[in-house]
Amino acid sequence: MDIEYYGTISIGTPAQEFSVLFDTGSVLLQDSLQANHNQFNPSDSSTYEATNESLSIQYGSGSMTGFLAYDTVQIGGIVDTKQIFGLSETQPGTAFEYSKFDGILGLAFPSIASSRATPVFDNMMNEGLVNQDLFSVYLSS
Repeated sequence: MDIEYYGTISIGTPAQEFSVLFDTGSVLLQDSLQANHNQFNPSDSSTYEATNESLSIQYGSGSMTGFLAYDTVQIGGIVDTKQIFGLSETQPGTAFEYSKFDGILGLAFPSIASSRATPVFDNMMNEGLVNQDLFSVYLSS
């Protein structure tokens, strides 16, 4: 449908790579449960930290439930060593099943968060990992 922007990030130690949808309408980094997509495996990461916090998100194309956790996230050479993210326990709808991405990287403002999760780029700004409160996407074919 050519209406989505996505790119590659990694989560965990050692890094597990994922293609994620860059979503300006959500705030959370989350994985997908779709069988035909890469899925994060917490037991393969030495830096994974579980929480006891559940998660429920409503999208225009479906909803998902899961839980929050912390791990190392790398995006474009920037390494955030303690990023909160969501792990899905239910599938977020059939729209994701046919997509090219493995998960969602939320880029919206923290004020719309349905949980206490700090968005990835806000966390990077808070930790001084980026010089400006600005992100951009380089488009290529």
